[in-house]
Amino acid sequence: MAPFEVGQSHSITVSVTPEMIDSFAQLSGDLAPLHTDAAFAARRGFAGPVVHGALIGALVSRLVGMHFPGPDSILERMELAFREPCYAPTDLTITARVRQMSAAVASVILDITVVSPDGRTLVSGKTAHRLMNEGSR
Repeated sequence: MAPFEVGQSHSITVSVTPEMIDSFAQLSGDLAPLHTDAAFAARRGFAGPVVHGALIGALVSRLVGMHFPGPDSILERMELAFREPCYAPTDLTITARVRQMSAAVASVILDITVVSPDGRTLVSGKTAHRLMNEGSR
């Protein structure tokens, strides 16, 4: 099991494109006009189609599943608060920071932030993970 310490963090930057939104809409079946129709979004006070929250959640899953805490962990819970709308194209910086670590029960809780290029926090929350080693399930 990889050692983790409170305060330890890892970030990735992901480019979100209109094509990703289109692909996600098709894959998920969430074709809601807020995400797919600029005129509809504008009539509701948004600057354009809003990136699906579930797409941002999938990018958080990329960070925690592939990088930190990584493949030797199981995501047990994700709680995200969507603080500001996200519009594509953009580059999102997704950061996970260890809030709590328990070697006794092989778990880690991470604080999550998703930040826009201009430094605005678009999403914040936390994830909880069970840590594994070879042969554990």
